[in-house]
Amino acid sequence: MSDPYAELDDLIREIDKAANVLRKIKSPQVRNAEHRDFLRATALSWFQRRRSAVAQDMSAEIVETIDIPYRSILNATEKHSSKNTYVSAVRLAKKTLVEGRARVLVPQPTVRTADSVPSFAPLAADSVMQSILERRWDECMRCIEAGAPLAATVMMGGLLEALLVARANKLSVKSKLFKATATPVDPKTKKPLELRQWMLGAYIDVGHELKWISNSAKNVAVILRDYRNYIHPEKERSHGVALSPDDAAMFWEVTKTLSRELLAMKGET
Repeated sequence: MSDPYAELDDLIREIDKAANVLRKIKSPQVRNAEHRDFLRATALSWFQRRRSAVAQDMSAEIVETIDIPYRSILNATEKHSSKNTYVSAVRLAKKTLVEGRARVLVPQPTVRTADSVPSFAPLAADSVMQSILERRWDECMRCIEAGAPLAATVMMGGLLEALLVARANKLSVKSKLFKATATPVDPKTKKPLELRQWMLGAYIDVGHELKWISNSAKNVAVILRDYRNYIHPEKERSHGVALSPDDAAMFWEVTKTLSRELLAMKGET
């Protein structure tokens, strides 16, 4: 049975490779047969192999939206099309794939969960830290209400990271954190990085391995992490991805669910 998330992740990597090839082409038109064959293969990968694997987990509207840029790429390879034609299509493909991946994992909620601030005491015994987390929760909601989806997503990523850090700090014996297969290591010393050097991705992977969060929760948290990285303007420009209020609302449901999942855990794992 195929994994739609993995299929879409592979497609995103493929389209990134296509973007890298295009960046190396200096001429205004793509005439080189090898380049055109590569771009054609990229488009056919969607239509002949990947499309059917993910279509069953997406709405027809999303699938048809992804079809558009891939069809543009395929049509462009039939002649000496301009480089700009490919660049525009590749950027749109990246945007639709990223959005499609998010929709596969997190369908639009039909019922919203409560926005009320939970008690952070189970993870943060320090009253000062509890107050900080409460303010962060409130700020997430304010950003959403103000129509600031990127700011909201950045705040959500920070809140989730803080809760995962707090969960790690609850362990009286932290050796299991550094023995997990997902534990980040220093590329030079090959030793585990200190906790203060861990990024959100590492906490998500290790948290999943230690069964703090489910597999589906992990996949969704990774999407949130990826979207949070669009705080960098160049990444947003190169990927052609802009967050919408609907994206922020969707991620807020995810953040609330993950937060309450972590807060509900008792004792050590």
